[in-house]
Amino acid sequence: MFSRTAVLGLSAVLVLTHPPGLGAEEIARVLGVAVDRSELSAAGEGPAAELGRLYDRVWTAVSNHYIEQYGLGATRDEMAEVQGYEREFERRDRAQRARKLEELDRQLADGKLEPAERARAEEFRAVLGRLAQDDLERDRAPPPDPERQAAQQALWIESWKMRRALHAQFGGVVALTRFGPFPHGARLALLEDYEGRGLLQFSDAQLRERLFALLAIRPQMTLTPDQVDFTPYWKKPIPSSYYPD
Repeated sequence: MFSRTAVLGLSAVLVLTHPPGLGAEEIARVLGVAVDRSELSAAGEGPAAELGRLYDRVWTAVSNHYIEQYGLGATRDEMAEVQGYEREFERRDRAQRARKLEELDRQLADGKLEPAERARAEEFRAVLGRLAQDDLERDRAPPPDPERQAAQQALWIESWKMRRALHAQFGGVVALTRFGPFPHGARLALLEDYEGRGLLQFSDAQLRERLFALLAIRPQMTLTPDQVDFTPYWKKPIPSSYYPD
């Protein structure tokens, strides 16, 4: 089983441990690890940056613990499934672009397009030509680092599994993001649950209130209950064609 740190919403940061020293001010404790104010502050940055770093520290630890607690780590079979999907997607993507490029070449060669249509077709052909050149350059380049690639795939698998599990456990508002549905309400509910069990503690009550108030803001784009679908992309059919005719 692969165990990776899950990342949802704001970017995660590496959890650093600091030896106690003079002037240290513990403002929170997550899963027994203290969070010192000096870790969150940086010269020239204001309260918003401090709040963002606090979120990163808290959510990284809590989400990773949740994944381990419920056995949501990426398995070898899941990794193989994602890798197979991405290989097939790449194969179909190149084939679709090649067919569209040939079609555009024929349309532009016969001279029957109106000026506006011709301009659009030439622009589209130029884009597809650049993508084809990118494919050639990638094929000539050294293959990507397999360990790094596997780590990224495991991260995606665990992220989707955790999102689905959180929503099933806590429900709540689901946001629509460019990475798919996100259990916005469940995230806050999980943090409140960890706080209630003593796994998350705040020494700075004001900072805690600011953090929870920020996470409680309703996202601009949400899904209705009938629209919520946590099926990951690699379990959905690959489109037969996604280029306009």
